[in-house]
Amino acid sequence: MNTKARLLMVGGIISLLTIGGISVVQLSGRAAESETTKDKADDTAAIKNAGQAFLKAYLAGDAKALAAHWTENGEYFTDDGTTIRGRAAIEKTFTEVFAKRKPATHAALEVTSIRFPSKDTAIEEGYFKVSTGKDAPTSSRYTLLRVRDDGHWLMAVARDWPGEGATLHDLEWLIGSWEAKRGDLEIHTSYQWWGDKGFIRVAITLKEKGRTRDGFQMIGKDRSTGQIRSWTFDSEGSFAEATWSRDGNKWMMDSAGILDDGGVLAVTNILTRLDNDSFTFQSVQRKLNGEEIEDIPAVRVIRVKDE
Repeated sequence: MNTKARLLMVGGIISLLTIGGISVVQLSGRAAESETTKDKADDTAAIKNAGQAFLKAYLAGDAKALAAHWTENGEYFTDDGTTIRGRAAIEKTFTEVFAKRKPATHAALEVTSIRFPSKDTAIEEGYFKVSTGKDAPTSSRYTLLRVRDDGHWLMAVARDWPGEGATLHDLEWLIGSWEAKRGDLEIHTSYQWWGDKGFIRVAITLKEKGRTRDGFQMIGKDRSTGQIRSWTFDSEGSFAEATWSRDGNKWMMDSAGILDDGGVLAVTNILTRLDNDSFTFQSVQRKLNGEEIEDIPAVRVIRVKDE
């Protein structure tokens, strides 16, 4: 075998070893990554299950079962800045709270993120939503530091953040399809989350005497003012902007817009939640080019349920 052949053979062997080595490393890395991903998926599921057990204790008014979700020396920071330390003190606090409050009819956790700084710690963030009777649900933001304690993901530190005022999460009950009818007019609307729940997008269709008019609306929070705002556009060139404010189950929208003929319309629209499947909508204090015009009386809007 000549020198060139030997070099080619050695080079081939080295190449095979190198490729094989890389493959082994890559496969080993992928296996480890797959194993880690599975572990995180299992831990994420366990954390969410713990959250559902917490909700069950909350709805039952069981302070002892609720406090058991904290570590023995866990801490709870309430939205008004109060600090409660220790499982026993947390149980005592919730015993007093449950004795005074109206029973919640519904509660939900919206987990927005779970991160794992280490194998046995997790940071959970999200929104806690509670409704009582026919009142509109209220949302509060929370952050949890969870630790793995004897196989269970317990809360070491829980923090409720001060209220942000009205939030888009307070309008989540609108998600879905709705319809209303008055005389020859049919109104169809569909509310959907848009993006990473940063906006609610509303598709709007008006039908009257064989004529159809389409539009859409974007509802979001103005981070500079903290207010809910909306922007509405229709297929014939009209557009409007509104600022929302809340009074219990009632939402007022102070709106100003330009019509397709150039007219300037200023109105206050009122959306009043009746229950999870119905609301009323009316338009008052209406002015067209500075002149008062007739109000639009309340129309009942009904959720379209899936068949």
